[in-house]
Amino acid sequence: MLVHEGHAQTMRFFTPANANSYDLILRLATFGQDRAWKQEIIKTVRSCSQILELACGTGILSSMLQERGKSIFGIDLTFEYLLALKRKLKSPIVQGTAEALPYRDKLFDGMVSSYLAKYIDIQKVIDECWRVLRPGGIVVFHDFTYPRGMVRNLWNIHFDLLKLAGRFVAPWKVVFNQLDDVIEKSDWVNQTIAALKSRKFQNVNCKWYTVGTSALVSAEKP
Repeated sequence: MLVHEGHAQTMRFFTPANANSYDLILRLATFGQDRAWKQEIIKTVRSCSQILELACGTGILSSMLQERGKSIFGIDLTFEYLLALKRKLKSPIVQGTAEALPYRDKLFDGMVSSYLAKYIDIQKVIDECWRVLRPGGIVVFHDFTYPRGMVRNLWNIHFDLLKLAGRFVAPWKVVFNQLDDVIEKSDWVNQTIAALKSRKFQNVNCKWYTVGTSALVSAEKP
């Protein structure tokens, strides 16, 4: 399995100790915005029928897609998160990395991810997306972003409160203490757009949500 700092960070953040509380913590920490963001992902791939979720985690997005009649596949690094997914839905899942997908060429007409882009070698992942997507297939990357202007003050206060909460919620202490730094240093939006265009994806588009704290980048394979 490929290993780089993004993988190492992922394995520090998402552990056997916090797999079962992930859904609740995500909902609380984003003030319910996570579901709204995922609804935007679903809208973007509404024409797709066979979809691979990269970093599927506990299956929040996969479950929402399956409820809409989509055929869902999933891949994630963390075994315990995949176990949590299996308790929710029956779906073909594998443990692995998005940089080296164990799927044949042109298998999917949709690929989605949420909270993955800041951890990966984006060019390698997009090369893999190109390989396993059918012509006309759509790929979507969604993740947190570092906001601009006065919103940053509120964003910083929010993470100060999360760091305080981490003192009492031990399985999430490392995430709450370090996630803001990871988001602030990430340039995943610009890097993703550049990598998609260099791989000749078309209709590359970026939308921002919740006063610049989240973004969605999508593109189509011609």
